[in-house]
Amino acid sequence: MQQNNHKKKQAGVAVVAAFVFAAFASTVSAAPLDLTPGDQITLDWGAGTYGHGSGGGEFMARGVAGSVLNGAGDSFLTFCLEFNSHISLGTPYYVDISTAAMPGGGVAATYAGDVAGTPGVSDPLSHATAWLYTQFRTNNLNILVPSFNYANNADANSLQAAIWVLENEQPTSFLGAATSTASKLFDAATATTWTDNGNVRVLDLWGSRSGTLGNYTFSGDHQDQLYLMTPVPEPETYAMLLAGLGLMGFVARRRKSRGLQG
Repeated sequence: MQQNNHKKKQAGVAVVAAFVFAAFASTVSAAPLDLTPGDQITLDWGAGTYGHGSGGGEFMARGVAGSVLNGAGDSFLTFCLEFNSHISLGTPYYVDISTAAMPGGGVAATYAGDVAGTPGVSDPLSHATAWLYTQFRTNNLNILVPSFNYANNADANSLQAAIWVLENEQPTSFLGAATSTASKLFDAATATTWTDNGNVRVLDLWGSRSGTLGNYTFSGDHQDQLYLMTPVPEPETYAMLLAGLGLMGFVARRRKSRGLQG
């Protein structure tokens, strides 16, 4: 009986540990490359990327060694926001992080909750685009659109097309037929009730920078890419973590004290 109780306690500790780890890990795994303004990245069409129709994404974004403070060896998949802005693959670009494409192309507000931009100045990110990219990065697109295949060129092109239409870079005819994957993605995005951008931001890519850390001035605009920031853990997440660690410590102390008594 004592052996069975011992095994149950070990199992209980393991469950608590797994729960705490899962709760904490879910808050820090969203963006493996933690960027700050002034960092440099490259964009490539390499292994693990699909699409590339009309010169768009998917792109693999990687931090340039020596220029990124956090997660320099990491990468993430991204898509372009501007149809008529261009980059050179493999070329290092400085990033600024904002909520709008600079200077921006299609500045009209497409989605009902969006704010219109200023021609030649900026084009605020559509909330619908932010929602759609979040679903992509959290592997939920094939739940929303069951036919969506993450490892398929046509479907990656469809996602890029939906983003360009949401950003008013292309007309809705660019989506194709109403039954197309691009149209289904667009419809799902415009049905969202998001009123902000969540953890999605715009990476404005620039050719050069001047100034010092925290006070950079950028020049030589190239393209604007989507970026999912690492979310800051909510207070309740920290509470769960501390409670779980406390429970593990309590169980460990009980086991130790019983061992000393025996």
